Amino acid sequence: MKYIVTAAQMKKAEQNADRKGITFSALMDNAGAACYRQLVHIFGDVKDKAFVVLCGRGNNGGDGIVLSHKIRENGGMVLCIFVTDLPNSACARENYTKYCVHGGSESVALDTALYTHREDVVKQALTNCDVVVDCVFGTGFIGELEPRLAALFRFINTSFEGLKISVDVPSGINSTTGEMAERAFLPDVTFMLGAAKKGLFSHPAFDSCGDLVLLDIGIPDDCYEEYEGVFIDEDILKQIPARKKSSHKGNYGRLLNIAGSEQCIGAALLSTKAALKCGAGLVTLASVREVCRAIASAVPEATYLPLYADADGFADGESAETVKSRLAGFAFNAVALGCGLGITQHVWEMVEVVLKNCNCPVILDADGIYLLSLNINVLEENDRLRIITPHPLEFSRLTGMSVEEIQSDRIRHARDFSKKWNTVTVLKGVNTVVAAPDGRVFINITGNPGLAKGGSGDVLTGMIASFITQGVRPLEAAMLGVYLHGLTADELAKTVALSGIMAGDIAEILPVVMKSLM
Repeated sequence: MKYIVTAAQMKKAEQNADRKGITFSALMDNAGAACYRQLVHIFGDVKDKAFVVLCGRGNNGGDGIVLSHKIRENGGMVLCIFVTDLPNSACARENYTKYCVHGGSESVALDTALYTHREDVVKQALTNCDVVVDCVFGTGFIGELEPRLAALFRFINTSFEGLKISVDVPSGINSTTGEMAERAFLPDVTFMLGAAKKGLFSHPAFDSCGDLVLLDIGIPDDCYEEYEGVFIDEDILKQIPARKKSSHKGNYGRLLNIAGSEQCIGAALLSTKAALKCGAGLVTLASVREVCRAIASAVPEATYLPLYADADGFADGESAETVKSRLAGFAFNAVALGCGLGITQHVWEMVEVVLKNCNCPVILDADGIYLLSLNINVLEENDRLRIITPHPLEFSRLTGMSVEEIQSDRIRHARDFSKKWNTVTVLKGVNTVVAAPDGRVFINITGNPGLAKGGSGDVLTGMIASFITQGVRPLEAAMLGVYLHGLTADELAKTVALSGIMAGDIAEILPVVMKSLM
């Protein structure tokens, strides 16, 4: 599994590995070797290229020494510069003696290892350099940078034109909280070692770490006794429901999608189409009559429950009873609620009826979430599991926290909400967080900025609802939905500009992407 950890949890995992016989020294060797392989993967042959590796006095600096040796061994020109102090951890000192002061044979010693606090010397070394690698602090940084390092990093961030790499954590970033020093090192790519560091997926750090690449350094899974979360990976695709040769529409469930208003016809269309494209057997759209008429020809595969509209085009006062009657008369496997419904008293009455009376999972999105925030205690009146899919502003309304506070620790806040209210929480955004009522947390890494467009959330709601309708458990359906939603956007990005990706495109090519995965 690919874990997400705090600095303390990472330290504990390394200690556990050491007790299993995978020594700290071996882990450092593995880290340096893994970084070298990834460097070659993204940069190419190192032969005759110039590298500067900035090392600190701890184990992160030791990783840098091993990396420097690998570069030198393969024909690269490397200058290993100690910018804080000479190594003082046991493993780092061992590698310093081995590779930097000709303690071993000259054939393995580095060309140059330099200990200096002089910014001008480092700047000069960077003049004709192809790559600079930051191995100064790693997970150990807290607080602010001392002025000379802040000045050095500022120069590199603004003036260095080559490739910038950080090993494990960019120097100047708190690996647990994501807090950043004013002049933190800003890499093009960060090589995370062993496990992802929680702070790099928090704000403001996330936007300052470049591309995040997780590297295996040989720590077994059972060494991670404690962790904040895990990444959703391709294994979740095994949850895509299979279609048996001998089957009928009833085998793939019945979904009630309560969505849309005269102002938001597209939300009903997108969520309904996505649910059908993902395989739900029967999808009924409950919406005002104008919406049903508008999209029936575009989605003839759905059935419709027309509702009367008020003067503004939103569901009227009779709609709650109409929906309640339909819920009582049909055995739905899931209900999607909220996409484009609008925010009125009558719509709230309909939302309240569903939350109190529905005997199957409810997926709550958009206006449904807004209305829930006005009386969240209604969740206590029915112990059925709900799935909520808020973006940070919607989550702010639900919790009373500011968006900034939420973004600073998305994992913790999503987990706390799910445990308190017995929900599966899908906190949308870059690296969508999926939290379960039992405290488990998962982070999605598929997707791209092309999803930052109206309608994307409606498609996601339809997808999650569809998978639940077909029998996928709610937590796994949420993970499958967000992973596949992002993966489809990534497939689109191979052929069209990110700015041109439309929510309808996601819904349209979902079956093509799913077919490619089977």
